[in-house]
Amino acid sequence: MTRKEADLSHAKFDVVVVGGGFSGALLAVQLSRRAPDLSVAVVDKGPLPGRGLAYGTKYSCHLLNVPASNMSALPEEPHHFLRWAKVNYGTSVQPTTFLPRPAYGRYIGSLLEDAMAHGSGRNLHWIKGEASSVTRDQLIEIRLTDGSVRVAQSLVLAVGNFPPANLKIPGLSAGSSRYVRSPWSATALHEIPKNGAVLLIGSGLTSVDLAVALKSEGFAGHIHILSRRGLMPLTQRPTGQWPHFWDEPGPQTIRKLLRLVREQVRMASESGGDWREVIDSLRPVTQNIWQSLSLKERKRFLRHVRSYWEVHRHRIAPEIGETIANLVHQGQAIIYAGRVTDYREFPGHAEVALQDRKTGDVRTLNVDRVINCTGPETDCRRIEDPLIKNLLAHGLARPDPLFLGLDVDPNGALIDSSGKPSPALYVIGPARKGSLWETIAVPELRAQASDLAAHLACTLEPGIQPVPEDEAIGAEANPG
Repeated sequence: MTRKEADLSHAKFDVVVVGGGFSGALLAVQLSRRAPDLSVAVVDKGPLPGRGLAYGTKYSCHLLNVPASNMSALPEEPHHFLRWAKVNYGTSVQPTTFLPRPAYGRYIGSLLEDAMAHGSGRNLHWIKGEASSVTRDQLIEIRLTDGSVRVAQSLVLAVGNFPPANLKIPGLSAGSSRYVRSPWSATALHEIPKNGAVLLIGSGLTSVDLAVALKSEGFAGHIHILSRRGLMPLTQRPTGQWPHFWDEPGPQTIRKLLRLVREQVRMASESGGDWREVIDSLRPVTQNIWQSLSLKERKRFLRHVRSYWEVHRHRIAPEIGETIANLVHQGQAIIYAGRVTDYREFPGHAEVALQDRKTGDVRTLNVDRVINCTGPETDCRRIEDPLIKNLLAHGLARPDPLFLGLDVDPNGALIDSSGKPSPALYVIGPARKGSLWETIAVPELRAQASDLAAHLACTLEPGIQPVPEDEAIGAEANPG
């Protein structure tokens, strides 16, 4: 351990943020703006600050799903990203441009650099490591996997998305060599024959990412895409604005909500508009709608509506939509609705049996790689993360009632096993899905970071001894 690492291993902080992707990095930036006297540390095992899974991709063909005009990380400065992009990416960037995600990662990194340049940098620290356990007393002790300990007044979990749950398919085991559980693995697309075949299980945004990555690498074989309903994300298009049509006394059952939305879509179509306008008009109130629903209605949504909502709500950039459409039109990508009923490995290939959702017919595919693209695991009881396991085992956290994440109060404070909100443990990001539903996209996450920073600034008194100035984030990570 170096002298700097030794100093940090004994340091105390006002706030420790576990996770340095978009949510964690932005929370640190907001804290440095709102409460510059608070000492803040971000603990992350990634190579660069602010990237996470979404913006750490190496593929420039992976584009943002939202145009530049709405991708500011700072809610108080709506055109911040657009200005940054014109200077740091290209003067030709327009409000409607869908930029590469690696460029957005550089943008988040630059925000951290800016935070260092305005006098409060000595109180902002980046610690490369992985948190494994928490002990709660008067202060919080966070133990890292290397054995070192950090002490804080408050801890914020910004853990992002976890790998998909392992598929339960006859014949598939942990030792299956042609199966990749995590689509974000660095080796997921390695050594696939150029004219081979790949099966992507799941047809959401992750499978779209892998399909365009394969295309960019010159893959000329077949890309088989399977999901229960065979629905692919739809494409963004420029639209007008549709007036808000939901308010607090509005429908509070899924059946009535669907009827209302369909009626609005019909009206939009008759007036020359587009269904996208209607869906987008719900964006500011989606969390309110979710919270107005009973647990029974939320379950009904998850069973019957979720997959349809996802493809309409989480749309892809026009360029990506065109790439996928061309792959399908040329017969290189084939989309199936159904399920896998059997998996077997042979020398040189895997044999996978697919059962059609409508007809029940079974067909067999011979593929070189099977990749699990079913989406992040959200049931925290099944997450193979040492910190999450520790929090649950010691009663410091509990799952939300729908097992979409962790149970939290309106401020994002963890609710413990007895039902009591914590005064010092908080969550930001996807782990709040059960209480907010909409909590994975930039507009919602930037608001969360701003709100939580304001809450912590009001509730914490600066006083933890900061580490030496040369231990600040700029000295270790050089983000951006």
